Formats: sequence, structure tokens, C-alpha cells
Amino acid sequence: MQEVFVPWGVWYCDTPFKFEFPEEWEISVHHMQGGEDIGDEGIRRAMRESIAAPALREFAKGKSSAAILIDDLSRPTPSFRLLPYVIEELAAAGIARDDVKIICALAAHRPLTRDDLIKKVGLDIVENMQVLNHNAYENLEFIGYSSRGVPIWVNRDLTSCEVRIAMGMITPRGGMFGGGAKLLIPGACGQQTIMLNHRHIHEGFRDHLSEVAKMAGVDYIVNPLLNERLDIMALVAGDTDAAFDYGCDLARNLYATETPDAFDIGIFNAFPKDTELCQAGLAMTALGGTKKTPFNENSTTVLCSASPEGLGWHSVLGPGTALRGKANPPARRTLLFSPGVNKWDAISLFGEGVIFCKTWAEVLLELQKHHGAGAKVSVFPAGALQRPADADY
Repeated sequence: MQEVFVPWGVWYCDTPFKFEFPEEWEISVHHMQGGEDIGDEGIRRAMRESIAAPALREFAKGKSSAAILIDDLSRPTPSFRLLPYVIEELAAAGIARDDVKIICALAAHRPLTRDDLIKKVGLDIVENMQVLNHNAYENLEFIGYSSRGVPIWVNRDLTSCEVRIAMGMITPRGGMFGGGAKLLIPGACGQQTIMLNHRHIHEGFRDHLSEVAKMAGVDYIVNPLLNERLDIMALVAGDTDAAFDYGCDLARNLYATETPDAFDIGIFNAFPKDTELCQAGLAMTALGGTKKTPFNENSTTVLCSASPEGLGWHSVLGPGTALRGKANPPARRTLLFSPGVNKWDAISLFGEGVIFCKTWAEVLLELQKHHGAGAKVSVFPAGALQRPADADY
């Protein structure tokens, strides 16, 4: 058997997962362009060379308190690695650790447990600093209406601080890039704001995020770009819009993945957004926006997600919610490989048209029955981070 090893189960699994294929199949593995880890000095340099804003130690000078928005375990952002540098910069500006609030910008996701927080920010910070879960239903401040008429409710712990920093990561998603102001909205907003914002997702979405960030005074970001090993291959810091735009320019090259002309079987791994089944569809980011059509009428799509947290939780786009609606039949023959869930979880998200497989042996049996000998296979090992090289966004 041929073997392909892929990264697996972000935050939970330290070893790669092994895909096995028949010897007579033609296997291609499509990696992103990527880059090497920038190291500690690279992080310090990025913090010093702030984009369209003073370095954070100057930006925060004269202020008495700071809030840092971080994402949750559904994202691979290594907050444990970056926070010490941000806290150091704030200390140089005169803001003590006791006056810094670290807020998990959960949006419509579940709260983090103590064990989750230790993974995300490290034991020292959990033991010694204010680390808070955002609540989309309580502890909110109304700051006005956006130009689209969306009422903006924002986390009150955030608005109580003078310096407001968003520390997410820049990643391709749905024909655009996540990161920047997105950690504020939906991340640290109220449920009503989240619901109405999601309705505008295809109508100048990023412009709306930028507008709300300005309303909320989130004027500084620290955003990494990660390779398939989750090394920090680039880091941008500075003005929320300008630094994000510069980071997107870097991302177009670093996440770029060549799309094959054709395959019989496309295997898309949802890593590093594979903690829960709710995000499994993000594995297809690797083809989102490509001008090529690699599928043929007999092609099979295999979505892969470790899903160590099971189905997952999303109060706006989860199973049964109004915005998700009823699952549509897949456009082509689709297998879902996810050891962390059962068939009912799979049906709740993808409908009964998807073939659910709990083990790789089941996947292989299904593929061999349908394709036989000589199949051409393309594997995307970190599909949720990969961007087609020919995409327009």
C-alpha cells in the first residue's frame, strides 16, 4: 500500500494520520507554498516594524488598561506563543499585567474550559492573568448602529479598556481572508449583532467588519500566518486595516496551492480547523475560487475531519439553526471521514446524501468499489489553510 501522512486533530493530536492507498493508484499530494518559522527574533521584528501605526509600546503609551481578543480552539492561532510578546510591549508602555484582560472572542461558539485555556494561552497566563470567555448574551454594551442598520452590541470588558487589540490569524475562507477585524465581529459581539452580520456575508462583508472595528475602537491587530506544521511563517502587527491588508498580500503567496487539472478522487483534510465536524466543509477552501474544474462526472470528494470535540457547537450556523437551514444534497458523490462523530452527526450537517465513514478502512472500501484500479487521487493535507493559486481573492 502507498502511504500519505497528513496533520491531524489540531490541539489534540501530536502525530500525523496515515492514509493508505492501493499501489496501482496515482497519488499526488498538493501542498501550499508555505514558509519557514520566523523564530523569536522574527516575532520581535514584526512587533517593532508596526504597519501604519506606532509600535505597540508607543501606541499604548499613556494608557492604563488593555484588552486582547484571542480566538478559540476552532482556530490554530498559537496565542500561547504570541501573548508574551504583546504583554511585554504593553508593559513597556506602562500597562501592568493586572490591567490586561485577555478575552476569548467566541462569537457563537462554546466557552473554553480551564484545560482549553491552558492549551490556548499557557498555564502561566491562566494562573496569573484575567482570561475571560465572551458571552454573546450578557455583559454587552450597545455602541450604535452600523451603516447597514445592524445594531452593534460589544463585549463590555473590551470597551472598558483603553487599548483594544485583536490577535487572530489570517487564513483563507470563503473567497476572502479571515483575520483582522473579524475577531471583533462576530467574535466579541452580541448574538443579535452576530446574526445580522452573517446575513451580509456576501455583501461587502470585510468593509462592514472594518467599520464596526472603528466604532468599537479596535485599532491594533497582531495576526500570524501559519504553515501546514503550524509554524509562524509571517506576522503582521499594526493598524487594523492596513496591517490586515498587508497580511493578505503575503497570504496570497504563502497559502497558494496549485490546483490539479483533473482527478478521480479528491481528498480534502479540514486541518487545522478539524476540532469539530461543524467546520469540516472548510476543507474545501483548497479549491474555493479556482478557475479549474478538476472534478469529472464520476469523481468522489472525501471530506476528512478528526473532530475530537465531536459535532461542535455554533448557535448561529449549527444544525437546526435558521441560517444553516436544511442540508442540500451534495453536488457529487461525497464521503465524510470523521472518527470523532457518528452517522447522525454527519446527517445533521450534511444530509443523508453523504456517505459517512468512521474508519479509513471504510473509506478505502467505498473508493475501491466505485473507482477500481488506476484511480487518480489528489490529497490536500491542510485544506482549510490552502488557497488556489489562481483564485482572485
